Amino acid sequence: MYPHCSFVQIHRLRAVVVAGLFALAAFFGLGSAYAHADRWEVFDQGEHLFFPEGPVEVDGVVMVPLRPVAERFGYTFVSVNNKEIVLKNAEGRQAVIRLGTKTALLDYDGGTKIQLMAQIPRNYNGAWFIDLALAGAMGGQGHSTVPGTNLIQLRPVAGDAKEKLERLYWFNFNNKGETVFVNNQGQEQLQTSSTSGYDFGYEELLPVKKSGYTAGFMNRSGELVIDAPHYQLGQFNEGLAWFKDLVKTESGGFTVKMGFINRAGKVVIPAIYNRVYDFSDGLAKVAGGTTFYIDHNGKTVIKAVSGLQHSDSFSSGLAAVSVRTSVGGKSVIRSGFIDTKGKWAIKPIYDYASPFSEGVAIATLNGKSGLIDTKGNWIVKPQYSGGSGFVGQFHDGYILLTLSGKYDYTQRLVDASGNIIAVPGTSQISGFGDGIISYNDAGYGFKNVAGQVIVKPTFSYVWDFKAGAGKGFIDINNEYSAHLINTAGEIVWSTK
Repeated sequence: MYPHCSFVQIHRLRAVVVAGLFALAAFFGLGSAYAHADRWEVFDQGEHLFFPEGPVEVDGVVMVPLRPVAERFGYTFVSVNNKEIVLKNAEGRQAVIRLGTKTALLDYDGGTKIQLMAQIPRNYNGAWFIDLALAGAMGGQGHSTVPGTNLIQLRPVAGDAKEKLERLYWFNFNNKGETVFVNNQGQEQLQTSSTSGYDFGYEELLPVKKSGYTAGFMNRSGELVIDAPHYQLGQFNEGLAWFKDLVKTESGGFTVKMGFINRAGKVVIPAIYNRVYDFSDGLAKVAGGTTFYIDHNGKTVIKAVSGLQHSDSFSSGLAAVSVRTSVGGKSVIRSGFIDTKGKWAIKPIYDYASPFSEGVAIATLNGKSGLIDTKGNWIVKPQYSGGSGFVGQFHDGYILLTLSGKYDYTQRLVDASGNIIAVPGTSQISGFGDGIISYNDAGYGFKNVAGQVIVKPTFSYVWDFKAGAGKGFIDINNEYSAHLINTAGEIVWSTK
């Protein structure tokens, strides 16, 4: 396939190709699978909650819109002013939210108690947001996060929550020109002539095209519920999706401008930017003449960083930023991390730093790479260079480490404590998710971390496990078939 190349050269070439594909994906608006942390999904008694906007993560605190949560728990609004919001439910119990503070008053059987919040209430686009602690308390049972997932329960569902909630995730397949959405049990949920490059996931709205042109957002019934005549549309992140418009220039040509739309189809941030990126941690990176960060109201929160060369979106409350600075009298480029106030949380001392994911980032110092935590402490000291190093970003509890030998290479998993894990009988790991790795052995298959084969390497390529299922594709003479595989290794759905 690659004549006159060594194993190490082939690996490096593949890494370049993968990097190029990620760059193309970003250019065409497809995004990176791990550009930032997975979006939080909120459920109540097993039902996915559809918010016009949000959830929003602010400095590590997940916040949800007050009105839909309160109304779900039977509260009505009694009064709203600039000091407090007063609500009452059918039993006559009150909830008083003190604006500008981290306290609320809730009526219980034993009287009124103070409920502390981790963040003060926020107002985005005219809607008040509260933290999950208060939302859970208003539901009477507190809230919980399903272990190992981004799934939040306000009131729990009976039985195995992870299994039940993951069934609501819809996988996307193209089948004879039709788009088919399937859950992790292999049950077909929707078939449509509209096309999308995304899984439906847990979302209620998905950007789709018709006859190759952007149409708008489709709901889970296949109805085009938001007719959005924009040039291009992105997915929703924190309840806002970017859109592109073609704007006429003074010379009579066209230029692309970008803004944000909410799930009600309303443009909440107009198309005035040359480039925007998905919202995460309550902020979006945008570019006009300079690069800076805005909040959900379109307000500039972080101005252009002095000497900026490159910056990333936020994750874990931090954004990787590269600046030109002076070291020993020489002008050099160094990378560090700013917090959501725009201040240096980790000073720019690294040759390179990746975005954080699940609290872990790659950092390169003096030409050697390692892993750091959100305090800048080394999880894995900088020691890898040349053809060895970390690949991708930390997710699902691991990051991939490539170790180059003289004539070949091997791959390992590294966990959040820096432990290096060899998967028995596997030297070429393609990826991982849900505790299951994909590997290459004259074909692609799946194993668990202990090395037990779940699916033999019979596929031309695979997509890693997520929400309890993975995808496998077989391509023979440009005739391809697609398959959905469960965690037991069973094919539960295939293209016809």
